[in-house]
Amino acid sequence: MATTTKAAAPAKKSGFGGVKEAWIILAICCAAGYSVWYFVMGNPDNFIGGDRTGHPANLLGTVYKGGFVVGLILTLLFTVICLGFERFFAIKSASGKMNLAKFTAQVKAAVKDQKFDEAKALCNKMQGSVANVVLASINMYQTVETDSTLKKAAKIAKIQQAHEEATQLEMPTLQMNMPMVATIVSLGTLTALFGTVLGMIGSFQALQLLL
Repeated sequence: MATTTKAAAPAKKSGFGGVKEAWIILAICCAAGYSVWYFVMGNPDNFIGGDRTGHPANLLGTVYKGGFVVGLILTLLFTVICLGFERFFAIKSASGKMNLAKFTAQVKAAVKDQKFDEAKALCNKMQGSVANVVLASINMYQTVETDSTLKKAAKIAKIQQAHEEATQLEMPTLQMNMPMVATIVSLGTLTALFGTVLGMIGSFQALQLLL
């Protein structure tokens, strides 16, 4: 009669796991970007005679004349900066609380000496993605090791499966918001080119009025 083995427990999440609703950051940065464009760059003090429609008196006023595209570029810039900090803290939290090389050596030595409780204690102390994956593998190893109905190849396959499943559970946290960052990086250049085209069109229109 076949005996079913329990699946490895999902890796415990600890520390900063990242911002899942990245659109909130985008919305806040959009408000901040257009506020800087309109209220800071568009401050009447930056224009001759205090008139936004007049000639700019300094660099901020000149940039304001770039139009709404400036606010869009600032939105993308602020969003990338915020997401950069968000990814930094998320990845730092996922890396654990101990030196990775030291943790790996200690866990390897504990497992080699069959000191699984010590290895689990190290994983709980380390925390982070690597520790969660190692802990799931150790738990599955202990589960299949006591199952005499499984052959060695089947035991190895189940341990590998538990390892892969734990890794897949950790990957979303590590890759979170990266597609948005990649999209913004691509859009940044296109947005700047769009602003350049609008500026050239405005320049040609101004020249036509002078002729």
